[in-house]
Amino acid sequence: MSIWLLPRGDLTPDQTRAVEMAPDRHRVILGVAGSGKTQVLVHRAAYLAETYNIPPERFRVFVFTNVVKEYIRSGIQFLGFPDETVSTFDHWCRLFHEQEISKRLPRIELSKGELDFKKIRLAVLRRLKSVRPPKKYLDFILVDEGQDLSTQAFEIMTLAANHVTVFADPMQQIFEDGAGENEILQMMGLQRENAILLGAYRNSPYVAELAAHFIDSDVRKKQYLSTLAVRQTAKERPLCYIASDHDDAMDHLAEVIRQRKLLNERVGIIVSQKKKVHGIASAMKERGIDIEMAIPPQKPGMPVSFDFNNDRVKIATYHSAKELTFDSVLLPKITEEAFKTISREALRKRMLFVGITRATQWVYLNTVRGKEADTFDLLREAAAAGHLIIQDRRVAAGISKKVTRPSDDYDMPF
Repeated sequence: MSIWLLPRGDLTPDQTRAVEMAPDRHRVILGVAGSGKTQVLVHRAAYLAETYNIPPERFRVFVFTNVVKEYIRSGIQFLGFPDETVSTFDHWCRLFHEQEISKRLPRIELSKGELDFKKIRLAVLRRLKSVRPPKKYLDFILVDEGQDLSTQAFEIMTLAANHVTVFADPMQQIFEDGAGENEILQMMGLQRENAILLGAYRNSPYVAELAAHFIDSDVRKKQYLSTLAVRQTAKERPLCYIASDHDDAMDHLAEVIRQRKLLNERVGIIVSQKKKVHGIASAMKERGIDIEMAIPPQKPGMPVSFDFNNDRVKIATYHSAKELTFDSVLLPKITEEAFKTISREALRKRMLFVGITRATQWVYLNTVRGKEADTFDLLREAAAAGHLIIQDRRVAAGISKKVTRPSDDYDMPF
């Protein structure tokens, strides 16, 4: 079994029922962060393939990013499926275009030959609509993170496959053109979702309490917190460190990684931009920390340089980290500069919600004094509510007495 994939017998009754739903109609399964959507998706692929005797070439698992593709592949492989059963939606559209329309693919003008996936998707949709009699190219499709795919994508999938199951969580939508819950249901021909995975089985209470500060809706916030099922084994609250400068932030991040690895934890670092992945990986290497960059290869077809079935520290962007899981998640550089390309405050909140909820047990954040992102106010609110420890570099230097003190049940590791 892979590092993250549970045996099917360890799934909860609700998760097992979702795995075994009949493919007699399309399905939409909603679940909060940590409710086990990816576990259910992988085991549902195995269940449908085995129960209905469907060969690998007749089904696909669609994910949004190549990093998540590698993550899910690391589980699928343990179930005996070939790599090609998991791909991004756009990669499948590209292959369909080459096989059914033309090997000459549309490319973006005035670019370095980059493929124009908008035109590719449109061409695929037109071909699927024009085939007479209608033809189903796949027996089933399972869709991960459906809230980040467009309505056009769902139209393509329902035309291409006999059955589609969509896994989604509207609170984790961080791509601008993602479909809303009602839009997904409409495209799937459904009045309502087929199942809701209620338990936030992955996130510890301390992690979930911090994440809840980044949920805009009071109703959704209460729903999320009411589903917690994990008992807190280690009484250690999330920590945010306010550094004096960049080097101080990197020094402290390196020390945190050393501490977490001494605890034999799986550690993930999540940042806002791809260039930050390279920059922080380089900074950690200078400090003697071994890190794998979870980024797709520069050119299609090249092998990936990371492996989710080892325990090396991983670093990825917020967009690529969706569905990844670690014992401890580290979110460095919560600064305005790091999030300057993210224009909407609501989107920044959802990104931090996604980052925080990748953790099962503990979360660490840092920023640089005077350069905090606007969402840092929510971290101060979390500290005031007792859901976060804020540690200021000035306190360690004896310059200021103002600091949020750790609670009695928190053992400061530094």
